[in-house]
Amino acid sequence: MTTVLIRTLLIYVFLILTMRLMGKRQIGELEVTDLVTTLLLSEIASLPITNPEVPVLHALIPMVILLALEVFSSYILLHTPRLKLLLSARPTILISRGELSQKALRETRISIEELMSEIRQQGLTDLAQVECAILEKNGKLTVMPKPRYAPPNAEQLGLDVPTDALMHIVYSNRAYSDIGLQLIGKDRKWLDEQLHQHQIDRSQLFCVTANEEGKLYWIYRESGEKS
Repeated sequence: MTTVLIRTLLIYVFLILTMRLMGKRQIGELEVTDLVTTLLLSEIASLPITNPEVPVLHALIPMVILLALEVFSSYILLHTPRLKLLLSARPTILISRGELSQKALRETRISIEELMSEIRQQGLTDLAQVECAILEKNGKLTVMPKPRYAPPNAEQLGLDVPTDALMHIVYSNRAYSDIGLQLIGKDRKWLDEQLHQHQIDRSQLFCVTANEEGKLYWIYRESGEKS
C-alpha cells in the first residue's frame, strides 16, 4: 500500500510539473497536438499507479518525451502558419450580415435550437436581431447584434466615464497575498496601516481587495467561523 501511495504521489507531482510547462490553456482552447498529448499523458500516468509491476520510469520517460514533442510541435506550428492552419480548427461563420448559413450549421453539427439557446444567452430574443454569429476555435459562439439591437456605449451617449483601477486580492484565508500586493505596488505594512485607519481587526476579515489607487474593499468572516 505504501509503495502504491509513493508511486501515485510521484506521478502526480511529475504530471503537475509537465502540465505546468505546457501552459495555461483550457481544454476547449487546446490545439489538436495539445489535446492528443494531454490524453496520452493521462493514459501513461495511470499505468504505474494501477499496475505495481510497471516501473515508474516506464511512465516518466514517455512523459518527458511527450513534453519535448509538445514544446517542439508548438514551436514548429508557431513558425509555420500553413501547417498550423492544417492542424488547427478554424472559426466558422454561422450568420453573416443577418443571413443564416444552413450549410455551416450542418458542417458544425449545430442544431437551430442550440443556436437559439446561445443567442438568448447573449440577451437577444430572435435570429432577426443578429448581424453576425461566429463559432470560434475554442467552441464558443460570438454573437454580434444588429446596430439597432446593440446596447449604446458611453461614447455613443457622449459620456465621460472614469476608468476604475483593477482590484486584486491582498488578504484572504487569514494570510497576506504578497502577489496581490505586488500587483498594486504596495506591501504588508501599507495594508496594516489602511486597516488600522478604518479601525478593522484583520483577524475578523474573510478577504480584502485593493487597487493601485489605494481603494479597499473588505468582507468580514461569517459569525460562525472560528478565529
